Amino acid sequence: MVVESAINIIKNLQGVVDVQQLSKEDQQSLLKIESNRKDDIIPVINQGLNECIEREFCLVMLKTVEFRSPPKPTVILTTNKGRILGQELISAEDREKYSSRNDVYFLSTNFIVFRPDKKFIRGHTEKELFILPPIPFPELNEMEDITDIVSGTPSTMGDVYIKDKYGYPDDPHLATILVAFSKKEEH
Repeated sequence: MVVESAINIIKNLQGVVDVQQLSKEDQQSLLKIESNRKDDIIPVINQGLNECIEREFCLVMLKTVEFRSPPKPTVILTTNKGRILGQELISAEDREKYSSRNDVYFLSTNFIVFRPDKKFIRGHTEKELFILPPIPFPELNEMEDITDIVSGTPSTMGDVYIKDKYGYPDDPHLATILVAFSKKEEH
């Protein structure tokens, strides 16, 4: 019942094309795909997807650009010691805020890298990582019988896997997002 209710809420959001429950088999396949990214030149750690898979229920939604912007960056370039080196910009306000700063390089219109301090350059022993963090999904907050709501973005390979497996078109204007939660325990 909670899964159907969550699916109905998500399906009615602007920009949502489809929502389905992700099978346990596909969750494991996604974990395997994402774990292969840890050997990249700059490893990708998909914390958001990992948290989604840990929840009791995991949904996958297909969205267009009409879907709302995420409440926080979905990609962060960091070091293994937690130093933020760069991040995705999710709004025009973000782009405006950083456009006049001298300590920022724009790699694209939606991603910046902060100029490293001299101490970091000289003693660079930290490993760089791309983090795909867990993202809040506030549209389900009103559901009283669920808890631990989170969303995550699959990497490019995970997105391709989901689109192929669930019959979604291979269209760059469509993206997949995982939305997950657990049922509240009854006392």
